[in-house]
Amino acid sequence: MKLIPKIDSIMMKKFLLLLIGVCGMMCPLRAQASTADVMIAINDTIQMPLSTIISKNLPVICVETVDNVEPSCEIVPAPPGAWGSTSNSPKLPGRIVMYKRINGVDSVVYDSGDYEEDKSGMRIKIRGNTSARADKKPYKIKLEKKYDLLFRGDESTYKDKDWLLLNDEYLLTTTAFRICRMVGMPWVPGCEYVNLIINGRYRGFYLLCESVKRNEKCRLNVDKDWGFIFECDLYWWNEPVYVTSYQAPSYNYTFKYPDEDDITVDQLAYMQILVNEFETILNTENYADMIDVHSFAAWSLVHDIMGTKDGGGCNRFYTKYDTTAESKIMMPVAWDFDLAERSGNDWSRCHQVYMNQLFNNPNRAFVGEFVRLWCRIRESFRADITAELNVFLNSTMGRAVEASFPIDNITWSHGSRLFDRYVSGHILWFWSRYDWLDGSIMALHVPNDINFDGVVNVSDVTELIGGVLGYNEVYQVIDDVNGDNDVNVADVTALIQLILNN
Repeated sequence: MKLIPKIDSIMMKKFLLLLIGVCGMMCPLRAQASTADVMIAINDTIQMPLSTIISKNLPVICVETVDNVEPSCEIVPAPPGAWGSTSNSPKLPGRIVMYKRINGVDSVVYDSGDYEEDKSGMRIKIRGNTSARADKKPYKIKLEKKYDLLFRGDESTYKDKDWLLLNDEYLLTTTAFRICRMVGMPWVPGCEYVNLIINGRYRGFYLLCESVKRNEKCRLNVDKDWGFIFECDLYWWNEPVYVTSYQAPSYNYTFKYPDEDDITVDQLAYMQILVNEFETILNTENYADMIDVHSFAAWSLVHDIMGTKDGGGCNRFYTKYDTTAESKIMMPVAWDFDLAERSGNDWSRCHQVYMNQLFNNPNRAFVGEFVRLWCRIRESFRADITAELNVFLNSTMGRAVEASFPIDNITWSHGSRLFDRYVSGHILWFWSRYDWLDGSIMALHVPNDINFDGVVNVSDVTELIGGVLGYNEVYQVIDDVNGDNDVNVADVTALIQLILNN
């Protein structure tokens, strides 16, 4: 009989520590060694220490899937009679660790732990429609336990399971989100740039972003039992649950809330009736009875300022807080700016595809709100957006993004890898577009229509008096009836005289 030699306990401990160290070198998520010793594959030939990537001062997200399975997707073409192509991707379980350099020290600021359903870890998948075909793919991460990956200091408010990693290498999404805040969109997703590593391989710098979903504290607040978040969706044919559109045959309505597994027969029946009424009323003068005019106008203005060319895939998300008549359909969030800054001296393509009913409606409430929102920002718009983008350019975050460009091997269309060329390119877009946009928007306005309701009558006098007394907002170009570059009681007199003469 051959005897197995007895291994000394000290030798065993040394062996295990050595094994752990080797595994740590292979997998940054379990690394016990310094981040300087953990090598990350930048491409097939170049490696870089993890500490070097962290030193760029962007948060670093390291994802490790179980068995290092690479995220993949199947591109699914549309069936006959439908349009486009989308992707189906398996949800891969694994672990996520986030690093930041704090006071010169590479620190783990979040660790999901290994995957255990409903307890720890996460699942990752490739997301998107046409964007899923790009070399640099977008991802969706679903944590098993809620957490605020943006570290905003109020975990009870901002924690969530669903997070997105978007390819925003041209900074279009964050630029558009700035416009959303200026215009007054009801919700603008929180976001932050990060460097992404998956299974030990660097994938580029990404925008870590909140997803469109129900979260009554910080995302979209709809009733838990009878609230809805739905989308007029070109890719409805890849979803198991939807309701139909009679107005736009290429589109149907899919659901962000309730989940497809939870929506009931009664809820589906209600939503089919709702969208039928919605599409019908848009062609009548009573549309304001059913829609939140402010959010629809703000959404349209954001896309017109950004010059969005994507009429087919541009996301149209709607909410209905509950089933009561008081709850109106809203467009609370503007999304998808991959084809922004392309319209030149023309309206965004959103006009042509689905907002034309409101822009051409005899009821001018929508157009009035659209013009009013522009008038709020028009005088200082170019200076404000220039200042905001330059502040970002020179901020810690902006310089961290710039420092990540060489790793990501990004080359701008002009052949420059300088980060400030991106920012100056956006500024140039807004300055070059402004004159056409301002002239076109102001051409929609009825002269001397102070309250933007499409007619000039005594209600405008009341509105103007409120402006003069400081009760209402004053827009110099609109409220200056007599053209003396000042808004005062003389304009009230001039407007009364104008109304009497008519």
